[in-house]
Amino acid sequence: ISSANAGASGGSGKLVFSSGTSVTGNSGAVLIGSGAATEGQGGAVRVSVGSGTSAAGGSLSLRGGRSTARTGGILLASSGEGTASTSGLIIISSSNGGSTGSSGRLVFSSGSAKGGNSGAIRIGSGASTAGSGGSIIIAVGSGTSGAGGFVAIQSGRSTVVTGGALSVESGEGTASSSGSIRVASANGGAAGGSGRLVFSSGSAKTGNSGSIMIGSGATTAGRGGAIVVAVGSGTSGAGGAIQMQSGRSTAMTGGALVVSSGEGTASSSGSILIVSSNAGAGGASGALVFSSGTSKTGNSGALSIGSGVATAGRGGSVSITVGSGTSGAGGLISIGAGRSTVKSGGLVSISSGEGTASSSGSILISSANAGASGGSGKLVFSSGTSVTGNSGTVVIGSGAATAGQGGAVRVSVGSGTSAAGGALSLSSGRSTATTGGILTATSGEGTASSSGVIVISSANGGSAGSSGRLVFSSGTAVTGNSGSVVLGSGAST
Repeated sequence: ISSANAGASGGSGKLVFSSGTSVTGNSGAVLIGSGAATEGQGGAVRVSVGSGTSAAGGSLSLRGGRSTARTGGILLASSGEGTASTSGLIIISSSNGGSTGSSGRLVFSSGSAKGGNSGAIRIGSGASTAGSGGSIIIAVGSGTSGAGGFVAIQSGRSTVVTGGALSVESGEGTASSSGSIRVASANGGAAGGSGRLVFSSGSAKTGNSGSIMIGSGATTAGRGGAIVVAVGSGTSGAGGAIQMQSGRSTAMTGGALVVSSGEGTASSSGSILIVSSNAGAGGASGALVFSSGTSKTGNSGALSIGSGVATAGRGGSVSITVGSGTSGAGGLISIGAGRSTVKSGGLVSISSGEGTASSSGSILISSANAGASGGSGKLVFSSGTSVTGNSGTVVIGSGAATAGQGGAVRVSVGSGTSAAGGALSLSSGRSTATTGGILTATSGEGTASSSGVIVISSANGGSAGSSGRLVFSSGTAVTGNSGSVVLGSGAST
């Protein structure tokens, strides 16, 4: 069935295959198809538009029926069933572009709606009872100029309530693992970098911006999945940085940054390890900096390092140590309180742990043992210098006791096997304008008995020497009297 060819200045006649109209019943169906074949394949049905040499190509339109009272008609395109093999393909594609144009775009869209929801679009593969479900691939073709074409997935916009959700979910594995989800940019070319990945919630005008949550699911018979954030290695320049930063606020406190290990309800909680990587052959390992930010009108933030309390054990230790080295002096530990330009500087307090039912903890300050050819390090307890006021006092003493004796204070020099023994020197302060400082040695008061004894003696002499002499003497004077030496006992009432 065809119309005749057109003349020189007209078009060929159109073909109309149509059933007639109906007033009270259904209009007639129009069926176009090929017959069944028992020893061959069914005949093909082809609908195509002829080619032309001017203007746009002719269109091909398939449309379901319109209804003014109920749902419109369905448009169904289904491939042929293969009862003993694979069913047929459905290919929807635009033709290749010409030498100066682009290939035609494909638009899959539901129509707009005035009083209800617009139609959903579903793309999926069918279920399989003895194989895997068919894959769904959305890919952009490659090109040789300009940036590559992009893939955009965007949920629906709403002008009155929350916008549509976007859900990407791997397939369930009812007898094994669920499927992986991989989001990655392609490898970079010879002269470029790989594309960046951006996970971000949108901005907000009057409410909170959206949260970002990255986590692994709970498990009932295994352990929770690990979360790893790592920067790839490189062969030039510094390594890539990882930055974690909480939110900035222009009106209130900035956001908190919390790093917490996993709870162990029946055992220990997880460790938190913050460490720089080992250094290479010609460098140093990276520094660790724990610091609060600066402040303009208030106090800068406190820095607290400590272990938690324990109800059936002891509190965890806090250790600060410097690693050993094989060249140069050992690394130092420096503890310095805050400097103030208007008031007293900050306090440094070192206090041992309280023992509510027993002794409090000891405080041990010592230098390490010396090596084979050196001396042990010296200990210096000193207040700083002062320009216009008194320098700070140095106080060494034991605390008071209510049901025991006060703790002893002992200053002694270690023994040696060569040369003279080390000296012990007590010297009060020198003054260039008035009298020098007093040196007082007083025994302890005994309010209900005798006061304590003061013993000044040299040690016993060895097998070939004498005991040391005792010298009680005032110093010399240039223009006045030298000081008196007074020995006596106190008065008694």
